[in-house]
Amino acid sequence: MTKPIRLLLLNAADIERVAPPLREVIDLVEATYRMGANGEVEIPTKVALHPHGAQSFLHAMPAWVSGFQALGMKWVSFFPVNATKDLPVSSALIVLNDPDSGLPVAIMEGMWITYARTAACAALAARYSANPAPRKLGLVGCGGLGEWSLRYITEVFPSIDEVFVASARPETRQAFCRSMSAHGSWALHPVDDIRLAVERMDIVVSSVPKLEKHPVRGEWLSPGAVMVPLDVTGSWDDDLYNSVDSIVCDHRDNLQKAFGRYRPNLSADDARMISFDDIVLGKKTARATGDDRVLAFMTGIGSLDMTIAWEIYRRAGVAGLGTPFALT
Repeated sequence: MTKPIRLLLLNAADIERVAPPLREVIDLVEATYRMGANGEVEIPTKVALHPHGAQSFLHAMPAWVSGFQALGMKWVSFFPVNATKDLPVSSALIVLNDPDSGLPVAIMEGMWITYARTAACAALAARYSANPAPRKLGLVGCGGLGEWSLRYITEVFPSIDEVFVASARPETRQAFCRSMSAHGSWALHPVDDIRLAVERMDIVVSSVPKLEKHPVRGEWLSPGAVMVPLDVTGSWDDDLYNSVDSIVCDHRDNLQKAFGRYRPNLSADDARMISFDDIVLGKKTARATGDDRVLAFMTGIGSLDMTIAWEIYRRAGVAGLGTPFALT
């Protein structure tokens, strides 16, 4: 008789109870990038659906990381209109598959992992692209990714002592600064003008919805600064893209696909493009001089989700967390 298929269901509370600390997440993500650079990862380009046009998406992100024996897929959505319906703007599920049999072994809530690995990517982009001991961080957008990016980047750079926060609504940035002031010794400044969160910053991280207008202007990015647009195409104008000295990217096909949908007048500039794989392997550097301005695209690749998800799954098994579920 064929054995039944049994899975473990892990909700958000289960995940938070056994999740690795910030530094370990960063190390896992960095190790996964290094495995990818060494050919130990299989990650197809994202499969995307857009039921309501360019302003929403669902992404299927399968991945196999042989070094961590991490196999599975994330299914993630982004529907900004949900904010008007008192519903979450984003949701994610992760399915883990046994690497020997291919059978599913777990279904997990996916937003904790999405936030953690995205912020870890921003921190790693800054670690490899920024000048030493940066002091000023600018956040354009202060939703979930703004909060997580602040926590992870300051974990990598304790030298940061000032954070300038811009957002669409004054109440959101003011609430953000009040809330996050309890989590670090940095001075938090809510600013009404986006320029003040970009100009004179050492590191700028943007996390805004896909917009028809792009509020971050190229002339504002200071010499030596690095900008990490976690929104990929949402925040910066064409002048910024055309004027930076180097462009760091973790997945060129994902970037080109995003340009084709959201910024069709632009293309990936191979002359300035530096693969993040080459950077983590020490083959190339993000900047030639301390004054170079760097734009670092961390497009979100499923291998990172799988590595963290499998680590959490293993920890949950040890802790006896989760709900067993019989699929057959």
